[in-house]
Amino acid sequence: MPRNIEKDQLAEISRRKHILEAGLKLFSEQGIEAVSMNAVAAAAGVGPTTLFKYYQTKEKLVVAISGMAWNNVWQKTLAQYGEEVYSTFSAYEMIRVYTSSIIQIYREYPELLRFSGNYKTFICRQHTQTESLREHLDPLKPMQAMFHHAYIRAKTDHSIRTDISEDVLFTAVAISMLATAERYAQGIVWANRGEPDHIRELQIMQEMILNWCTVKKTDLPSANI
Repeated sequence: MPRNIEKDQLAEISRRKHILEAGLKLFSEQGIEAVSMNAVAAAAGVGPTTLFKYYQTKEKLVVAISGMAWNNVWQKTLAQYGEEVYSTFSAYEMIRVYTSSIIQIYREYPELLRFSGNYKTFICRQHTQTESLREHLDPLKPMQAMFHHAYIRAKTDHSIRTDISEDVLFTAVAISMLATAERYAQGIVWANRGEPDHIRELQIMQEMILNWCTVKKTDLPSANI
């Protein structure tokens, strides 16, 4: 009988999805370096040969996992707010959307933040080249586009500061908020008051970031005061 190519393709997509989801769960729970490729294969219900057919190294596997997970998150965020994020939101509102989305991830998807924090350490130790990170970096483009639109819009709506470069704004806001959420998700905090989560602390971090981004009247050109 002739092979059903479409059925084979769907089966392959399903296998890849199971592998990535199994890897994310294990790496999030135990750390990337502590989990073997054979353990990922077993958790995904495939043989080691199948796993290595798709992902020849752990480095390639974790990059693919990061790409899949963040793509799902940002597509969900954009679907939640719609194209209005770019067309009608002020620069300040775009920053609020981003910081709120990180808090929402902490609420609903903390395993991604645990994985993400460990992922950065792993690829740094591996000295992973930028080109090899393309599968991870491409899904982040919608988030980067949001910051670019925010910075451009701020030049006319003056809702956030533009006395710093776009790169500095991105680093100060995006990286700081994400890194803080990752550490709380991983439990890497000095003080533990026995509370079930650190959402309040993240909300305070969000407030601090928004206050820092906000243009004060004294910062505006005199014609706009």
